[in-house]
Amino acid sequence: MSYDLLVCDLDGTLLDHSLELDPALVEAFRGAMERGLLISLATGRMPPGVDRYRDELGLTAPLIFYNGALIRDPGDGRDLLSLTLPRGLLREAYEVFAHAPVHPLFYRDDRLYCLERTYPVQEYSDEQGIAVTEIPDPGEFLALGAFVKSLFMAHPATLSLLRPELEGVAGERARLVMTRTDYLEMIPAAASKGAALQRLAAHLGVPLERVIAVGDQENDREMLTTAGLGVAMPQAPDHVRAAADRVAPLPRQGGLLALLREVLPHHFA
Repeated sequence: MSYDLLVCDLDGTLLDHSLELDPALVEAFRGAMERGLLISLATGRMPPGVDRYRDELGLTAPLIFYNGALIRDPGDGRDLLSLTLPRGLLREAYEVFAHAPVHPLFYRDDRLYCLERTYPVQEYSDEQGIAVTEIPDPGEFLALGAFVKSLFMAHPATLSLLRPELEGVAGERARLVMTRTDYLEMIPAAASKGAALQRLAAHLGVPLERVIAVGDQENDREMLTTAGLGVAMPQAPDHVRAAADRVAPLPRQGGLLALLREVLPHHFA
């Protein structure tokens, strides 16, 4: 089978803890695109947190953001898909998380908001390179309008207790997904990397069986099962690796590059 489109997660897949791209991977990706391969990203990040990596890789295809809630064409800035959480949902969810030991963040109009600028919130802001706006008054904050997603940062044990409570509030109006062991996200019900991948592939005229998707977390699982070839990173949780067709060998970026050279020998020569 030959493939025409490669869609990769960013954090934990193309990026390690240094949050820098491997120069060998950048060179290989640029070469693959010169040889005709379409390459895109599917990330939980917001667009401003991806710009530097998009430019470094030289990507021109539309990209998937907010775990599938947004698809944006970097060429003309046009949105191919844009979803938001239902108005009022965060007001109900606030009653659940307000007194829990969590550090919530909220995304709207490509801006980042918080109720309190705690150390984890500021650390996240610094890592992402995105300024965070603090609005300590819950009433003022909740009156802002529709948000794209919310992120709850906390100890994994705390999130395991919080998740069923938030799912009870969300019902069928939103989804809760783990994007790291200490990150729980609330996203629109129709949003997923898998659904966004279907939309992106159709837009580009690429059959799903000719798509490779690569990821490492629960929020990547649907994308891996949707693509013709789903590749899990070696550190992915067991259920994510079980859902994939292949698991990249160690080391992370080097192993992924070796696998891509195996399945895409023409593009990754």
